[in-house]
Amino acid sequence: MRRNTIALTWAGGLVLAGCVYLTGPDRFLAVTTDFLAHFEDNLLSLLSRLGAQAFDVVRSLAIALFVIFVVLAVLALRRGLRARAALIVVTSVFLALVWRPNSAYGPPSGHWVGALVLAAFGALVMTRRLLASQAGPPVGLR
Repeated sequence: MRRNTIALTWAGGLVLAGCVYLTGPDRFLAVTTDFLAHFEDNLLSLLSRLGAQAFDVVRSLAIALFVIFVVLAVLALRRGLRARAALIVVTSVFLALVWRPNSAYGPPSGHWVGALVLAAFGALVMTRRLLASQAGPPVGLR
């Protein structure tokens, strides 16, 4: 028999012992059946809470990556690199996706995901331009 199977059997037994200890040996079956009876409700509740948190993470990342893009684009402009058009286009599209000044509700989550992808792509392109401008000629040509 493989050692992985034996190790997993021991690990499963120890986890079971921990669960029995936490719930109490006399109440383990009652707690287990109660858990299984309410599993779907608990899972749906967990997914709805995680969905709201994931939406907040997407919005936070989109805003942070957009700020990173703007800072990198300004740095590229100060070095004389091409960044003006990208700054105008990415800023315009980003604001078109997420800015709703007269709406009681914010933009849909799909707009925030699009803004996140746009800001990430813009930040990566500006990072690449800045890094490429730092690289000098190959060592043999100096």
